[in-house]
Amino acid sequence: MKRRIKYIIALFLGLLILSVSQLPGTEAGSLSTDYREFTYAATHYFDATFYGHYVYFPYWAQEHIWDRHVLGYDMSYKHETTFYPVGEYVAGRHLPETMDGYEMVYLIEDTIEYGHVHFSGDRVVITYYLPYWEYRDYGISEMKVVLEKEYYYGHPYYEVLTAYPVSGPDVAVYEDGHWVN
Repeated sequence: MKRRIKYIIALFLGLLILSVSQLPGTEAGSLSTDYREFTYAATHYFDATFYGHYVYFPYWAQEHIWDRHVLGYDMSYKHETTFYPVGEYVAGRHLPETMDGYEMVYLIEDTIEYGHVHFSGDRVVITYYLPYWEYRDYGISEMKVVLEKEYYYGHPYYEVLTAYPVSGPDVAVYEDGHWVN
């Protein structure tokens, strides 16, 4: 009897795993590969300075950017959420795929290096209008990065708080409970 119950439980779990793997957005190379590329590049290759100060890209900011602007977590509670075009399924919509996780990190670096700066106390909002060749490749025309000034033993550095695409032909926008474009 115990053997039969174990067999039924194993069969049930196998069918559950098989059915979950067939859901949209769970393709083998989609989420896991891009996410690993993004976090690996953000952790190992991110190399930006702002006004001569080091810029740190903390793990929690990487998680926020991925969860909010790729997967769409908390998009129903915010007025507007924009999405990187990395080919994910969000709220029943398959988003365009024009970039990968590595390119997201390089675009954040470019925004910090070449963007227009607006200071607001210890926070900095950087707006970057992409050149034509990047706009054409990524489908993003404008990016924003928000930094915050911090201190380590009296030495200033900047920390990435968030980074997101603002507009472009491949930037999906979810506003007030529905897709805008």
